Amino acid sequence: MPFRHWAIPVLIFAAVTAGWLLPILSNLSAVIPGPGAGDNVTFVWDVWWMRYVLHHPGQTFFFSPFLFHPIGIDLTLHTHTALPALIAAAASSPIAGQNSVIALHIFLNFLCSYALSHRLTGQVVSSLAAAMIFGTSVFISAHLNGHFNLIAAWMLPLVCLATLHALDVPWWLRGVPVGLALAATAYTDYYLFVYALVMVLLFWVSPATTVTLHGGSSSTYRRRVLLALALLLVADALVIGAILLLPGDRVDIGAMHISLRSVRNPVTFAWILLLVAALIEASARVRIETNRRLLWQSGSVAVAGMATALVLLLPLLIHAVAVWRTGSYVSQVYFWRSGPAGIDAATLFLGSPFHVMWGNSIRAVYARFHIDVIESSGWIPVSAIALLVAALISRSRRKATAYWALTGTVFGIWALGPWLTVIGRQTPLIMPALFLRFVPIVANARIPGRAMVVVYLAIAMLAAIGFDRLVRAGRPSRIIGRCLFATLMVECIPARPPLYAPDLPSKYFTLHDAAPTAAVCELPLGLRDGFGETGSLDEAVLLHQTIHERPIVGGFVARLPPSIARTYDTMPVIRSLLRLSSGRSPSDEDARLTAAEAAAKLASAGIAYVVLDLRRATPELVRYVQSGIDLRSLGEEDGRIFYEVVR
Repeated sequence: MPFRHWAIPVLIFAAVTAGWLLPILSNLSAVIPGPGAGDNVTFVWDVWWMRYVLHHPGQTFFFSPFLFHPIGIDLTLHTHTALPALIAAAASSPIAGQNSVIALHIFLNFLCSYALSHRLTGQVVSSLAAAMIFGTSVFISAHLNGHFNLIAAWMLPLVCLATLHALDVPWWLRGVPVGLALAATAYTDYYLFVYALVMVLLFWVSPATTVTLHGGSSSTYRRRVLLALALLLVADALVIGAILLLPGDRVDIGAMHISLRSVRNPVTFAWILLLVAALIEASARVRIETNRRLLWQSGSVAVAGMATALVLLLPLLIHAVAVWRTGSYVSQVYFWRSGPAGIDAATLFLGSPFHVMWGNSIRAVYARFHIDVIESSGWIPVSAIALLVAALISRSRRKATAYWALTGTVFGIWALGPWLTVIGRQTPLIMPALFLRFVPIVANARIPGRAMVVVYLAIAMLAAIGFDRLVRAGRPSRIIGRCLFATLMVECIPARPPLYAPDLPSKYFTLHDAAPTAAVCELPLGLRDGFGETGSLDEAVLLHQTIHERPIVGGFVARLPPSIARTYDTMPVIRSLLRLSSGRSPSDEDARLTAAEAAAKLASAGIAYVVLDLRRATPELVRYVQSGIDLRSLGEEDGRIFYEVVR
């Protein structure tokens, strides 16, 4: 790529990144993006833990005895962001390191999507448009509020670049960079890794696959099946009409009782019948042919890439097998309608909730209809859609257009989730993503709306093709293209993220140097993972740990084995602290202990210090700590009382 094709874009991307993150970059060690202490501080903890492991050779990154003391926790299933944490560990502090990596992610989102688009179009301006669409997408802006693993979306265009380079001249050695990119993605975020795997598969299969339409007549068997489906639809329509028109909430036919409370199930049944009919009709008119020779030629690239990734992922895989063998593997239990929702279809038209000018008003609309602004937003710039349409009607670059259209469609359907959601409400319309829970590896990417990140990448590439097509056409088309580019630049101005200034009392620095070197129990006490919470956890305790560097009771990981809570429920005094933090009563056995005996139980569990947050603790918890345990006060600061356990 000539110097002029990347020097100016790099400066532009650096300037946009600096302008977007200026309050963060000017307070690198003092603030964290996000409205408060939440998921954002867990990534700061990841950086601290990596720093600690690097300076203490006896520790291993994928198991930490510093959380959920005295049990410890395996971090294989945790959102550990090992690769970004390793990079950030070189900074002066965990917060500074995390903020530096955030800025790097944002910059690379622009740069890698620009490079992918430039490989596709060979044009600077169209590639700048693609970079702005992807780099400032609602997905990036939303997760900049705390999910710092997901803003590393630049991994996806990087994997695409490596894969395209490998498939240009299918040679197995070219698959090694693909494997390197996949492994780097896996050590950054699981969702992005799953999406990258699917994209590599599509890249590999699509060139060898031809889809043609033909107008062949349906067979007698197919016509009979369609007729049967039509009759079922008529019967289902009658049921819907009966539910809407008949009084009461049920009909009794002998001993059989038919519920008439809602049309939801009949509407779902009708939708399924329509989908089945569409598939049957499509099977008669769509012909898919695979060029096995071409697929075999490029197969060596795929094999080399996967083999390289597997070798590099061995540390994770070994820990994963150990987690599975010990019964500590944790996954969410899904029911028919209770799975995580996808994006809200209405958000495609509501506007950007993170725009610098109208973001606040759009977020107010989201709040009114109870739409999750982080996980349910799927807004696409109007100008990007117009450029996409220009690409789809263009006859140039058919293969590239077809691939990105296919990719955007597949991930768009995925992002809609198991049930179509509109204006904050789950409709009866079932979606294909419902069945992804039965697909190994993919099932663990449990929040379907996050698949929108690939949709934004596909739209960015198609918009670049569309813009290139317009500027290469006649003068009227060229003017339209430039107007759309100018509009796009306005639509893509992101609002700066909210900032959280951590509360770090100086007493935690005192604990760092105090003796004995034992654990800290911060109260209220909580155990939390991505599925729920026991007790009451203040995520700020993870920040406090980066200062005092002692094991803590409780904590947060993305996936918490049930055995942790069961073990805590058998530990004297700790179980009562957890119960009181949940608003329950202490155990009868602990209530009979004297203050000295309770202190001895804590000391025997390796706990030397207790920190009581008076602002969050219930009166019952305060009473139990101050009268039921023999503690020595070390002072009070910022609403917290610091105690040492009397031995």
